[in-house]
Amino acid sequence: MIALSKQLCPVTASELAARIDHAILKPWSGKKELEQAINDLEELNLRCLILSPTLLREAQGTTNKCLGAVVGFPFGYHTLEAKIKELEDVIALGAVEVDYVANTQLYITGHEEEYMNEIRAAVEICKEAGVTCKIIIETPALTANQIEHIVGLVARLEPDFIKTSTGFGPRPTLPDDVVIIDRVLRSLGKRDKVRIKAAGGIRSGLQASSMILLGADVIGTSTPRQVIETYNAMCRS
Repeated sequence: MIALSKQLCPVTASELAARIDHAILKPWSGKKELEQAINDLEELNLRCLILSPTLLREAQGTTNKCLGAVVGFPFGYHTLEAKIKELEDVIALGAVEVDYVANTQLYITGHEEEYMNEIRAAVEICKEAGVTCKIIIETPALTANQIEHIVGLVARLEPDFIKTSTGFGPRPTLPDDVVIIDRVLRSLGKRDKVRIKAAGGIRSGLQASSMILLGADVIGTSTPRQVIETYNAMCRS
């Protein structure tokens, strides 16, 4: 049991915390939830706090740590023009990281060029602004072959991250999703330029550990304290 615990604990609890993006994205989250999230961000020394544009505005000046925002959340349906305006707005509001929901429906209905043009625009705007860009491809809505194909396309644009899911997909993110993304990035020689954010249903230390062991660089979760506490308990056993 001790040997197994060590195998499942690739990083210390503090190192895990430094890889966690805390998402506060429920539409009913208000100032109370934001204050608690900022407290957790600082107390646990989390990597970043990912917010709605509304809560990003509320959070300005409350912390010196990383604040990011979603764009096109949660389904990415908005027109390209609307998403570009939203992207520009959250950058103007002070987001240093953007989790951008690509329009998966464009891809699955055969509009691959339009899908890629949207992602290209988002990556270019973020790079010009010096903002970290995470492209959410929504792996739970895709087949393994589709994930592989999309990663191959998106990786060539070199966003800072390819992110698995919004958490609104038809299933949680699975370890296999991370394995496919990691494999494709390595095959293209892009693994040193494009990192992986695993998110979507990750609520335990074991889940987070599995994703990291398989290639995830960052973990996205709405329950960071629970993830860290269960990881600590697992790694101490």
